[in-house]
Amino acid sequence: MSRLIVLSNRVKMPDNNPMAGGLAIALQDVLNGKSVIWMGWNGEIVERYNDDYTNEFSSIKQTALADADAPCANTFITYMTTALTTEQYQQFYCGFANNVLWPLLHERVDLISQAPEDYAGYQTVNHLFAKQLKKIIEPDDVIWVHDYHFLSVAYHCRQLGIHNRIGFFFHIPFVSLPFWQSLNKSAELIRHLAHYDVLGTQTQQGRANCFAVCHYYLKDSLINVLHAPQGFSTSTQSKNTQIMLNLGLNHPHYLRLNAYPIGINVTRIQQQISHLSLQYAKANQNKKTIKSATQKIIAVDRIDYSKGLLKRFSAYRDFLQQNPLYQNQLTLLQIACPSRLNVPAYQRLYDDVKYTINDVNQQFLLSKCRNDISENENTMGSWQAINYCESVISHETLMTMFWQSDIGWVNSLKDGMNLVAKEYIAAQNPDNPGVLLLSRYAGAAEQMQAAVIIDPHKPKSMTEGLGIALTMPLDERQSRYQSLMQGLQQDNLQAWQQNFLNDLYDVKKHQTDRLKPTAVQISDS
Repeated sequence: MSRLIVLSNRVKMPDNNPMAGGLAIALQDVLNGKSVIWMGWNGEIVERYNDDYTNEFSSIKQTALADADAPCANTFITYMTTALTTEQYQQFYCGFANNVLWPLLHERVDLISQAPEDYAGYQTVNHLFAKQLKKIIEPDDVIWVHDYHFLSVAYHCRQLGIHNRIGFFFHIPFVSLPFWQSLNKSAELIRHLAHYDVLGTQTQQGRANCFAVCHYYLKDSLINVLHAPQGFSTSTQSKNTQIMLNLGLNHPHYLRLNAYPIGINVTRIQQQISHLSLQYAKANQNKKTIKSATQKIIAVDRIDYSKGLLKRFSAYRDFLQQNPLYQNQLTLLQIACPSRLNVPAYQRLYDDVKYTINDVNQQFLLSKCRNDISENENTMGSWQAINYCESVISHETLMTMFWQSDIGWVNSLKDGMNLVAKEYIAAQNPDNPGVLLLSRYAGAAEQMQAAVIIDPHKPKSMTEGLGIALTMPLDERQSRYQSLMQGLQQDNLQAWQQNFLNDLYDVKKHQTDRLKPTAVQISDS
């Protein structure tokens, strides 16, 4: 029987502990109805004791019961993980993955730090996982690799003689050619990527960028470009593109490029907050909601320079200064999970976030003190402009907090998708929904145009967008909510999984039956 082997950097182990990281949580939700091996790093770092030390993989088997959202057969999941040595962690994870690829793919080339030993370490770990795949692979198995940590795994698999179908999905953005040209190893990395059978991006823009970059770096290996007849077009925006390549594998290789926007488990979220909506409906049968200045904004991010945290705080400060009515009433809850603090750019950002939040709070605390004194008040309330939380919160608790908030604020400067945006809408009360304030640079904006779209690089766009969200009438909030929910239900998490795996499992059929060659002109600039 065909097995699905999933490879991601982190693995959500079968326990009840909450875990930060949308990728692992999303994968946990979709691995249903198949025999699955989930492979990755277990989060541990060990010393290299001697020159003969090799990574050892451990396995845990568990039967996961089918749920209401995927009522197929039970899933038999084998969790296969390994620790990284200190050297591997520094070179592969901190070095090339997060000091090179992450800033590159978030358009922050100013933060790239290239070191030859880091690239060598990245290739060592990619080869390590390819060797483990070689040990366990069976003829009908299909491999699904996730995210930028493993761009080269398929190449190493092919070098080891693995001919199975291998797909790759980018959970982060795929940037345009000029950014790739700033990286020394781009040509080799794109050639490694070409050894996958399917490359998936979050957005159509990401897919178009991927096509242009592959066309540029693989032009010497390019045999033809093909499109499915139902989507026939010479535009780089067309779907179901395949590139026919000569990679020296003794046969032509077909690389499929497509966009598969990741969704969420809408049914589960609605179940988590259903009791809240029922309670609200009973208590407010004859009431019409009137917006007041006492509203709650929620923002949930990793502390990462791609999330636009400092720009959010600056815009929020500006809004309170320009709209004193909201002072002492409006609150912003920032849930922010620190990460990668051993990478200097992240430590600096973490310090800046805490300093800025304290600075904003102190500014409006002093303002409140002056107002209290002028009004002869002897007591001060407990209001502060920004409430800050670093705790990892359970999913159900977070959905409740979304339900209780009037505005969800996603301020990404560059984001593959941003599932917080989708989860915020799914967790809303249909009778009195909150408003999503969404950056145009989040991948979610491509699908969620009914949100209030803002530009985090333009302070006025953020303050005006916040004002619109805070004063939006109920009928408009309901209309936007209904439009957004329709999209979430159509393109949910199961649809994302099914669409990608359909292409991956069916890749040979598409290669031989469904494709026509077409000339495509791509500029190298």
